[in-house]
Amino acid sequence: MSMEAIEAKILLKNLLKRIRQVDKDSYELSGSLTDDEMRALQVALASLDGATLPAANHEPALTQPEMPVKPLEPTPELAPQSDLSQAKPVIDITHPEEISTATPSIELDTSTLDLPDPPADRRLCLDFGTAMSKVTLVKDATEARGYEDIEVLELGVPGDQEEVSENMLVSSVFIDGGGLLWFGQMAVQRSALEAQDGVRQRLDNIKRYLSEEGLTNKVLAKFNPTDNDITYGDMVLAYLMFLTWTVNQCLEESGEPRNLLRRFAMPCFEGSKARDSAQILRSMLGEAQILADTFDRSFQEGIPLSSFLQAVTKLREEKRSFGFVMEDITEPLGVAGSIMSWENRVDSLIMIVDVGAGTSDFSLYRMHFDENTGKSTALEVESSVEGITEAGNHLDGLLRGLILKKAGVDSNHAHWVNILGNLELDLRDYKERLFRDEEVVVRLFNDQLVTIQLDEFLSLEQVVKFGDSLKACRDRILSRVHPSFVKGAPHGALGLALTGGGAALPMVKALAEGTVQAHGKELKLVQTQAFPQWLKEEYPDLEADYPRIAVSLGGARKRVIERGGVACVTAGDVSGTPTLEGYYTKG
Repeated sequence: MSMEAIEAKILLKNLLKRIRQVDKDSYELSGSLTDDEMRALQVALASLDGATLPAANHEPALTQPEMPVKPLEPTPELAPQSDLSQAKPVIDITHPEEISTATPSIELDTSTLDLPDPPADRRLCLDFGTAMSKVTLVKDATEARGYEDIEVLELGVPGDQEEVSENMLVSSVFIDGGGLLWFGQMAVQRSALEAQDGVRQRLDNIKRYLSEEGLTNKVLAKFNPTDNDITYGDMVLAYLMFLTWTVNQCLEESGEPRNLLRRFAMPCFEGSKARDSAQILRSMLGEAQILADTFDRSFQEGIPLSSFLQAVTKLREEKRSFGFVMEDITEPLGVAGSIMSWENRVDSLIMIVDVGAGTSDFSLYRMHFDENTGKSTALEVESSVEGITEAGNHLDGLLRGLILKKAGVDSNHAHWVNILGNLELDLRDYKERLFRDEEVVVRLFNDQLVTIQLDEFLSLEQVVKFGDSLKACRDRILSRVHPSFVKGAPHGALGLALTGGGAALPMVKALAEGTVQAHGKELKLVQTQAFPQWLKEEYPDLEADYPRIAVSLGGARKRVIERGGVACVTAGDVSGTPTLEGYYTKG
């Protein structure tokens, strides 16, 4: 069966779900037909007539499928099974003629563990993001090279999503009706075909399960239509497998080994939560390397969920060590590492605010570098790290509520499930268009149009409270750090470095406006350069993506700023702190 016929079959199944019976002998179709649905009907008619269909968009014409097209039936509801050993085999809808009675045995590819030690003068930093993931490779300055070489990996190329971004990978996972796992933009595209009725959903906020309880919970039926049980933790692992696979492709293109040393970024958790989450993610990244190697040739065709689960079970039958996975860094720490050039003079008190989709992370840094002596002092101020859960996803939820309220839709609506699910699929895109264009028109599942103005959204009480929460976090940090840092702030100013996907939001920009009082001193608030000068001189092509890639870029550099400083500032000087040697970037 051709790929177009397969997609037509999926579209027609969803079209049938949109038809409801209005009386004994008549039916009604909710909404208008899309171009894709019209094309699907033409494909079905052509196949029934035994005719060929003229190609659309200048593609080769469709011929009659090799197999007769079976009558379309509604997708059955599959009850979850708690015993994986009793799970029924999953049928791959892309190959209906190949129905097997058992899942083929999986042989793990552990070849990465046998590779020679990787070069010590280079490393990766993986920034697993709630919405988008980023990875940077940095090669240190050496006598032979003479400069620091920075390469943001083009994950979007092997991820087949260059139209979205070459440097960032969509953090989504979707299980289709045939039990195949799809990732990134492919997950978005497959869900657009199969989940238009809103009943089925894809996992767009996969990272949230690291920051919330629920890694061991079973994935709900709206995300998993099969009878194979899988936990949210293993869905996170599945995505990390895909992320690692795209990294593998980029490393191969650059002639680098698959076991290249790597750091990884973490949100700002506290105490045992930080340690436990880092350990879990460290282990997952090691397992993801083996799984990425094992399924190396399968990502473009979809990976059977049953095969993935079998591989995970086999992988965990014995304990393995993954020496190429190095230490974790907090997300603000990575940003701070991207600001310092270690070449030009720096003397600042800077607060990093990294606003992502899942968390908003804050941390305070005292940075000083003397270009004449080459000596520097750069440390994370003690007790200055804090993360809050109000972030991009919080705004998504508020926008969803406003749209539904203006539409007059609630849980009593006849098509509530369809409207809510369909809205979720495009909610993030609606939010981005609202902030970009200051207005967005939303078409709901029932064809109702809702117009949202940016001003009315920003005036919502909950949105105002979001901005207040950000300011309160900033002020809490300043009030609890040692007074000497505030009183000795150079030029009486606090620099605010705003990064992450939410850096341009108005309530985030407001953090760097006016003044702030702490420890009896008033500090002028100043937003730092949106793109550090040293990067502007050496890597100007990174400017557009910098707010989102800053974490991985700084985290991959040889030296990261010292964590948890205990220094005091006296008369503007830093005393009792670690001293780092300067090093030079390209040029």
